[in-house]
Amino acid sequence: MTIDTPEKIMAETPALFGGEPAKKSPWGTEKRYGDAELQELKEALDQDTLFYAYGKKAGQLEQEFAARNGVRFGVVCSSGTSAIHSAMMAAGISPGDEVITSPVTDMGSIAPILFQGAIPVFADLHPHSYTISPDSVEANITPRTKAVLAVHLWGNACDMNALLDICNRHNLTLIEDCAQAFGCTYDGKPVGTIGRMGCFSFNEFKHIACGDGGIIITDDEALASKLRLSTDKCYSRDEKATIRDPWFLANNYRMTELQAAVALAQLKKLDSIVARRRKWCTALSKELSAIKGISVPQPTPGCDPSWWFYMLRVDEKLLGANVDEFTEAVKAEGLSGGAHYTGRCIYEYPVMLDHSAFDHASHAYSAQKYAHGLCPTAEEILDTCFIHACHEAFTEQDLQEVIHGFKKVAAWFNNR
Repeated sequence: MTIDTPEKIMAETPALFGGEPAKKSPWGTEKRYGDAELQELKEALDQDTLFYAYGKKAGQLEQEFAARNGVRFGVVCSSGTSAIHSAMMAAGISPGDEVITSPVTDMGSIAPILFQGAIPVFADLHPHSYTISPDSVEANITPRTKAVLAVHLWGNACDMNALLDICNRHNLTLIEDCAQAFGCTYDGKPVGTIGRMGCFSFNEFKHIACGDGGIIITDDEALASKLRLSTDKCYSRDEKATIRDPWFLANNYRMTELQAAVALAQLKKLDSIVARRRKWCTALSKELSAIKGISVPQPTPGCDPSWWFYMLRVDEKLLGANVDEFTEAVKAEGLSGGAHYTGRCIYEYPVMLDHSAFDHASHAYSAQKYAHGLCPTAEEILDTCFIHACHEAFTEQDLQEVIHGFKKVAAWFNNR
C-alpha cells in the first residue's frame, strides 16, 4: 500500500464528518502464548515442586535475564511493584527519607516509597521525551534525599548520564524502573544496568509477560543478597542456614516456578518483539514529524527506545483542535488510542492530596505539600497527549493506514 499524496489527503473528509475511515483492514495480531510456554510449564510441573528455592525455573530465569543484560545478579519476585519495593528495602530507604521520581507513572512506582515510610518527591519532565528532568531532580534535592527512581516511560530511557552525575555528587542511590522498557538501551547499555538496581515487570501489559511477576538486576553482590532477603520475608534459603533469623522487615514477594517457566519462554521472544516495535514506530515518527500541530515523541539522546506505546502531543493553536477533538476524529478513522494517558499526575491522586495512605496516624509524607501546579510540564503533557497503541504484530498495511488516518485528520483541522 502506498501513502496518498498530500493533495489527495487534504481533499479527503475525515470519517467523523462523513468520510470513509482510513483503517480498512483488521489489525495484525499474533498469539502471545503457545507451545514454548507449555513446554516450560510441563518441565516445571514435572519437578514436583513449584517453590522457587527448590525448583530450577526461577534460578534459570535469574541467570538468563542477568546474562542477557550483562550483569552478575538477577532476583525474581512477584510483580514490578514488588521489584521496586525490594529495591527500596535493599537501598535502605527508611521512614523520613525522600525519593525523587516521576509524577507520570503507575502507582506501582510510588506505593513502595510510601510503604517504606519514605516521602515521594516529584520532579518535572522533559516536554517531548516524557522522562524526568535532571535539572528538576537536582532542584528537589534536600538533606533528606536518599534515592532517585528513574522511570523509563514508554520504553524511552531517562537522561542517565546526567542522573548518574547528580546521584554520585550527592551520594544518592539511583534505581531504574524499567517496567515499560524491556530491550531499551542507553549509550549502548541495557536499561536497568546503569543505576545501582534495575526493576522489571512481567505483568500482562508489558513487552513480555507471565501474568504477573518481576525481576531486579544488579552488579552489586551485597545488594543482590539483600534483594533476595527482601523478596522472601528476610528468610535465608542458604543450605547452611538452620534457623530463621530475619534482621529487617521484608514481605513475601516470591515468584513461583510456574511464573518463571512462562517468563523463560517469553524471554526468548524479546529481541523479535522489540525489533518489530522499533521498526514500526520509527517509521510512524518519520511520517508524522512534519505535521503542523503534532509533536512526535523524542527519544532521549543516546537512547534506542523499545516503544511500549506511542505518545504524541497536540498543539491546539497550531493544529486548530484540542487533543480531545483530535482523539475523537482519529478514533473515527478506526485507529486505536486515547487522550491524557493517566489523566493527572500522581501527586493529584487522593492518596497524595489527602495524605490518606493509612487509616489513621501520621506518615512521613503528611507534611509534604502536593497540589496541582507542582510539575507544570508534566501536567501540560497529560493535558495535550494522545497515545496510540503499538504492537509487534502490526503490519506494513497497519502502518500506512495509521499514517493516512493521522494525516487526514490533521489536514482537516489545519485547513478548516
